[in-house]
Amino acid sequence: MKQRNWHDRVFFGLHFDLHANEKDTELGRALTVEHLITQLSKIKPDFVQCDCKGHPGYTSYPTKIGVPSPGIIQDAVRIWRDATRQLDIPLGMHYSGVWDTAALLRHPEWGRINNPAGEQAKGEKAGGHDPNMTCPSSDYTDAYMIPQMLEIIEEYDVDGFWVDGENWASAPCYCHTCQAGFRALYGDVPAPETPEQPLWQAWLAYSRDRFVDHVRRYADAVHQKKPDCTICSNWMYTVRQPEPIAAPVDYISGDFSHIWSAEKATVEARFMDSRPLSWDLMAWSFSSHGAMRDWVFKSAGALCQEAAVVMSCGGAFMIYDTPNRDGTLVAWHMDELAKVAQFCRARQAFCQDTKTVPQIVLLHAREHYYSNNEPLYQLGTATDPLEGALHVLLENNLHVDIRNTEDLIQSIGRFPLCVVAEQDQLSDDTVAVLEQYVRDGGYLLISGAEQTKRFDALLGVRDARPDSLDQALFLPVDNGAVCAIGHWRQVEITENETKEVSPLLLSRDRGESERLSGGSAATIRPLGKGKIAGIYGPLFASYTKGHYPAVRSYISRLMALLNHPDLLKASAPAHIQITLRKKEDQLMVHLVNMGVDHPLSPKSPFVEQVPTAGPVALRLPLDNRPYQVCLMPAATPVCWSYADGQLSVSISQVGIHDILVIKLSPDVP
Repeated sequence: MKQRNWHDRVFFGLHFDLHANEKDTELGRALTVEHLITQLSKIKPDFVQCDCKGHPGYTSYPTKIGVPSPGIIQDAVRIWRDATRQLDIPLGMHYSGVWDTAALLRHPEWGRINNPAGEQAKGEKAGGHDPNMTCPSSDYTDAYMIPQMLEIIEEYDVDGFWVDGENWASAPCYCHTCQAGFRALYGDVPAPETPEQPLWQAWLAYSRDRFVDHVRRYADAVHQKKPDCTICSNWMYTVRQPEPIAAPVDYISGDFSHIWSAEKATVEARFMDSRPLSWDLMAWSFSSHGAMRDWVFKSAGALCQEAAVVMSCGGAFMIYDTPNRDGTLVAWHMDELAKVAQFCRARQAFCQDTKTVPQIVLLHAREHYYSNNEPLYQLGTATDPLEGALHVLLENNLHVDIRNTEDLIQSIGRFPLCVVAEQDQLSDDTVAVLEQYVRDGGYLLISGAEQTKRFDALLGVRDARPDSLDQALFLPVDNGAVCAIGHWRQVEITENETKEVSPLLLSRDRGESERLSGGSAATIRPLGKGKIAGIYGPLFASYTKGHYPAVRSYISRLMALLNHPDLLKASAPAHIQITLRKKEDQLMVHLVNMGVDHPLSPKSPFVEQVPTAGPVALRLPLDNRPYQVCLMPAATPVCWSYADGQLSVSISQVGIHDILVIKLSPDVP
């Protein structure tokens, strides 16, 4: 049973790191306790994180174990500790783990041995020691990293470590120790270097286990030293690492992209909320035109929009800013962040400690992900179907959760509708669970040319002749058509109950000029107490490439045909995301406005302001008439009615993040 920790209670935090290096000359020079208290008091965060060791490996405090930066003038960590003591808030450490360049300058033998057949980054060589990334089986973790973390606890009594440069910095290591461990499991075989070689997936799984063991070792050591000191490995057990939690981390967290930020936070928030640990997401307070330079501070509106994505899913929100090299914080940045903090605090009561109301669930199958991602934990294109499905459903104003295979199997019966978007390598057990789910009354949507084949008997279809067409294909939408991107199957219906949603077209023409392929693009079949629908091509993966409005309309029609009676139904602009949550006797319908005032593009990626949006009409099934309905946090009255088990609400416009609060029982004195 997980013990509660300070992170379980926080809602808004700040993160400051500066990645100290060998060229620094004034670290901590101008920093004072009074300065930190003055600046942080503007914002009143629940917790803060400061720098102690970044990716270059040089510490910003006077370590006796590692490599201190030659530019340390004052011990900034000591000043941060004294200030947070006075503010009575937890202090976490930004500490780079797998990535430690300075340690490898002293101990190159600790470096990861890169894949002899792989393409290397600048400064690396194929088959040689990596100059930046350590091997999880080397002595680095036990002889260097752990003693340094314990040193920090002894010197500063810190409350946690946010360990950066971890899973996303990891790759298979071909050192003698790692290869020997692999042979001990699989016999006298060489570690494979390419996907075509035998045991490639086993080698990747073994390599992932080595990383998890690295985290387990330092987490256990820290917890033994100070049980209430928290451990978080950046991005561990998030979308990029969807397996069951095995390492003893205390919470999960990640810093999402500095550009196109709200979109990136959306998929992570809806998956992280499914995990049995508290979680937060960190926004970068600054952005650029894409490159990791030429930084500009984001608008308060942009950061509020990013916060809304996170808060609406029940997570804590953290903002990352860089201090000056002398340790001081940028005062006007803190003034802007105070506005964001005020925005978040106004919504805290309707976000924190809420739980999802099951509606639609997306499967994020680790079997699919690890068969298609870039080893070890880079997303590549493996999450394109997941993200495309999430986006198109959210843009149809539907509430969506994401679960990994294990969690879905345990909880699928709670969800009216399940979407399996082009997921490969599903086990027979998973397929059997999905079939039983439909027969028991669930609604299931399966997509993909190859992925639907295992469900043909349930869908009531079979391959047509020819089973695929090497030409441009189209989907009919209203009176027009939209291109069907990627490889699509040609299927024909075999069961009377199966109905065609739409044919697959050979041209854009409609009416008398319409050219049918002879196959169905999508079908629906009642089965048992439920329904199963199939889309016979990569519609969701393709949606990530362009968000074609006609594809959104196609999915809208399909959802209308499925027509599950328990789903919240909404009519709203596509850029309003809806999240349905509950807390005690209240339902919360979160309305997150993803709009912008100035059109975004790769050459204009900055959110300047978020204009109001609307109107919004909602219909929500409820067993009983609610006692109160209003729009928070401003307590704005709304037009609502209740009849025939349906709550109907009309809202003229919403801001960045408004919450429709539905009180289900009267106040008890």
